Amino acid sequence: MRLKTAPAKNLYKYIISYFVLWILLFEFILPSNNILPKPSVVLLSFSALWHYYKLLFNFTVTISAVYLSILLAYFLTSLLSGYIVRKNHFVSEFLLSLHWFSHFIPAIVFGLFLIYWLPGSAYIEYLFAFFIALFSLVIRVNEEAAKVKHEYISSAVSLGVGESVIAKKVIWKSIQPAIIKYLIVLQFNIWSVLIAFEFIKGGYGLGRIYRLALDYNDLSALFTISIIVGITIYLGTQLIKYFKNKFYHWSLD
Repeated sequence: MRLKTAPAKNLYKYIISYFVLWILLFEFILPSNNILPKPSVVLLSFSALWHYYKLLFNFTVTISAVYLSILLAYFLTSLLSGYIVRKNHFVSEFLLSLHWFSHFIPAIVFGLFLIYWLPGSAYIEYLFAFFIALFSLVIRVNEEAAKVKHEYISSAVSLGVGESVIAKKVIWKSIQPAIIKYLIVLQFNIWSVLIAFEFIKGGYGLGRIYRLALDYNDLSALFTISIIVGITIYLGTQLIKYFKNKFYHWSLD
């Protein structure tokens, strides 16, 4: 048990050390620099970030796009799991055929096409995040389904269970913990591409704040919004871990 908790304790010590180092260096030793803002300036500029940059509204747009897309993609993947995990099925083959493009075309390029096709849409980033989440989950589901032990499937076949029931009740149930765990990686990936998407598109979202901060050379806004994003992803990670340990705690091993 100590081996599991020690790394976390050391990590928190490092984080506190970085925070203290930031205060000492950039508040007292290097107050004028273009690396990191002074802690006092960050605190004073939060009001401008809240009012001028419309932090609450833009943050709500981005966080809702990230986590609603993940929830909807997971729900649809669960709904279609009986088809997705089955080999040589039209649904799985069609979705996986699109995976070929991801090896050569970055996801953000698909976002550029969406911006071109739907320039005035207020929900375009939701569509973008949803499609990225959906195809990422489909690919992961197929990868995890290939790891399911053959004896699980053989036992079900020997009992006369049909292929569709095996796909839904045996394979999908077996890989659910791994898929829930994968949501931790998925949320980080969607945060990354969505902020870049919002930065390019303009409109609303945290990407807009990054764009404005760069336009106005506002280092404190860049720093503060990055801290907010990091804290949000950390909390999202902890929530996913809790949800997995609470409801999806079985294993393939």
